[in-house]
Amino acid sequence: MKRIKYGFLCMAAVLCFLLCGCDTFTTDTAELLSPPALSGDIAPIAAAIKASAGGEYTLKYPTKGSYRSAVVQNDINADGVLEAFAFYSRNEDNTQVICINVICKQGDKWISCAQSSMNAGGIDRIDFYDLDGDGVEEILVGWEIYGTSEMQLAIYSFKNNTLIQRTLQKYSNFVCCDINEDGVGEVLIIDFNSSEQRNSASVYNLADNGLNMVYFCELDRTVKSINDPVVSTLSSGKPAVYIDEIKGIGAITEVLFAEKNTLMNPLLNAESRENVATLRSASYSIKDINGDGIVEIPVQESVPPLTDFGKGEKLYLTNWCSYNGETLTNQVTTMINDADGYYYKISSKWAGQIAVLKDQSSHLREIYRYDNATAMPGDMLVSFMTVKKSDWDAGKYKDKGYSEITHDGISSYLCKIGKGAKEELTEEDVRKNFNLID
Repeated sequence: MKRIKYGFLCMAAVLCFLLCGCDTFTTDTAELLSPPALSGDIAPIAAAIKASAGGEYTLKYPTKGSYRSAVVQNDINADGVLEAFAFYSRNEDNTQVICINVICKQGDKWISCAQSSMNAGGIDRIDFYDLDGDGVEEILVGWEIYGTSEMQLAIYSFKNNTLIQRTLQKYSNFVCCDINEDGVGEVLIIDFNSSEQRNSASVYNLADNGLNMVYFCELDRTVKSINDPVVSTLSSGKPAVYIDEIKGIGAITEVLFAEKNTLMNPLLNAESRENVATLRSASYSIKDINGDGIVEIPVQESVPPLTDFGKGEKLYLTNWCSYNGETLTNQVTTMINDADGYYYKISSKWAGQIAVLKDQSSHLREIYRYDNATAMPGDMLVSFMTVKKSDWDAGKYKDKGYSEITHDGISSYLCKIGKGAKEELTEEDVRKNFNLID
């Protein structure tokens, strides 16, 4: 019933929007399902767009990155006054182009100060970063080139009410940071050519003549796709870029940092040109698992299975490792249950001494002591079960020795501490180490 009501509400919202009488701009189909973006406090900016566009236009929204609005506000020159950057497509000489329009506040009014256009099919992402050290952020726009799968990074400077395109560079992904700690930002550009198994990363600085390559390194040649790079640090504190990537047999993380005037990628095997040191299930991504401000890399470790169902199935724990540029060091070990949407942080005292029972049909996971010498399980340490919250509230599982440790309104997550851990584990300990997957 809720879904039916939601469907009617969405249809009503779309019809209202289509019949509202706006004839100076249109929106993409996806935007019809979003709340009106150019109303309220942003209405004066919309009026400036209308005045400068000079005809019908279609708002364009970035598909990736931190900025997803057709109108992005940012104080690029740190003067305490926001500038607005609007993106829309329009017809110029029977060709569809996408415009970037810089709209500035002058007194109480917003006016269009500068604009530029690109023959592109869409916008991949937008970012802002000071790349030339002048205290004013550049505007980085990733354009989806019309009719191709190619993307081009355009970097603009906005000075004296003029929008200047500084460079145009092919890319698969990019991220900005000061990777060499020289006080001036750089842009790291990733270029993937999976068909030819040529994948690479390059670091550029911005000069008067455009982008200049500072560093270059190879990436795993067998990677097919990547997640957005994450700027963080090594465990030593050195700036680094972490890149989660998908191979045909799982996922890996490559870690890039600058050292001795070189872009380092130490986890890549120089002979095979592959990274297998961080190979794991494709569903696991880097995460600050322990809240220390440093990204950890998930690395899987096989664990003895105690399951009769689906013989031959391999079970794994996940070690979340920090990286100092040379060594992966385990910080936290987890048992992850993707199907039921949770993970449990396992005590370091149990390392190498446990086995896991997995019963998918009963939504059950249990951890047992395990004697590696005899390959025999011992006492059960802790049991987890996921059930319907309505069944738990009705008392269906209370006589089985379980306690509810958390719920999400739909499912209840239960635990039972076994006799093998009665003296070293409490329900409060379990709650602290039990987490639902975001």
